[in-house]
Amino acid sequence: MQNRRYFLCTLLIAFIIFIACLLMAGPMRAGLPVGGDLPTRLQYIQANLVVWQLGWLSWMISAVSLLLFAHLLATALTPSVWRQFALTLVGLGIIPDLSAETLYALALPMLAQQGSSLDTLQFIDQFAMLLTGFLGNGLYNLGGLLLTLLLLKQHKHLASWLYLGVLAWVLGLGLSLAIALQQLALAEILTAASMALSTLWFVLIAYQLWGKPNV
Repeated sequence: MQNRRYFLCTLLIAFIIFIACLLMAGPMRAGLPVGGDLPTRLQYIQANLVVWQLGWLSWMISAVSLLLFAHLLATALTPSVWRQFALTLVGLGIIPDLSAETLYALALPMLAQQGSSLDTLQFIDQFAMLLTGFLGNGLYNLGGLLLTLLLLKQHKHLASWLYLGVLAWVLGLGLSLAIALQQLALAEILTAASMALSTLWFVLIAYQLWGKPNV
């Protein structure tokens, strides 16, 4: 059923996530765990603190946007315990994700400025990475995958489009596994693949659900 408001909202969500991805792949990358040893990264963060913090702000907005998109998707499903469970998983993912992003954006550079020990800073760095990359991301993708499987069951005519979503969520779960195993090079590849595919899929499935003119 056509719903121009839902479709335009999804376009905005995809744009927000796209900007966050550009910032992470660009000016934020040298401060991330893939950017090298922690002292070198901290020097970069301190020298580019405003951009670093704005980058994490964009990811915080993206997290809320993802939850909104999950709720939009859920409107295409009949109410059920499984639908609510999927939304709960996505909602729970925000807690560790925003916590980690706050640690990266505020706590890590502040503690570095205050002269905290390298061991303390490394603990925060590792803890934040696991919070966002493993726990938060894992919950997001489990919830998104469940929503998509429910859509497959109820909207079989959209199967070819929904399978793209299944692939995107599975790649996202692969990212969580790579983070848990400390395979950062693989995690970077899976981040790029899953984010590019999922953002594109948001737009494609939104068009199929709400953008196509009623016949």
